[in-house]
Amino acid sequence: MATKVTLETLIALAYKAKNFEISGGPGWIRSDRYDISAKAEERNPDQEQLLTMLQTLLEDRFKLIVHRETKEMPVYALVPARRGLRLPGATPGSCATFGLDSAPPAPDRHVLAPCDRLSVASTWLEDSKISMPSFASALAGILGRPVIDKTGYTGTFELDIEFAPVGLSGPPVDGGSVDSSEPSIFTVLQELGLKLEAQRAPAEIVVIDHAEKPSEN
Repeated sequence: MATKVTLETLIALAYKAKNFEISGGPGWIRSDRYDISAKAEERNPDQEQLLTMLQTLLEDRFKLIVHRETKEMPVYALVPARRGLRLPGATPGSCATFGLDSAPPAPDRHVLAPCDRLSVASTWLEDSKISMPSFASALAGILGRPVIDKTGYTGTFELDIEFAPVGLSGPPVDGGSVDSSEPSIFTVLQELGLKLEAQRAPAEIVVIDHAEKPSEN
């Protein structure tokens, strides 16, 4: 079930893409909003089955046709800073454990994050045990372009960072920033021994070949 979501957001969910990785389609897919209510035919479907069902629903209701292709585009390479990585290990009490019968709380900067689960907001990231590829993926969602992990780091680390909204504090290559009470994401990364290098590289995108507004039920 989804409420007041755009078709672009549904496509991103169905095809495991971020919005900036979706190309083409009429303008209304990014402005018109829809309520989606569907019931799985199978009991306890796994994530892949749910995504397949969502793809089928979009094909049926929106006559959606998409394909994937590789396109050269601006990216960030996540690399170690000159002095090397400074990633904190997990510490006792840094996260909260929830049983199968209890749901974790909604993201809140002042509530312990669920163990082994990334909490993401526009100005903070928190996880008790995150891999570098997962961190790069989270950064991509915040920065609005692909982030390629080139650190060579294969372990996991504890993450608890807070930063200014990206719109208020851009990278130096974009020409300065606006005052904010928090440091930019680029400054915070430096404190972890990481930096982002602006590059161009091939990246996979989802291309919309056809989409129609759904008829009224």
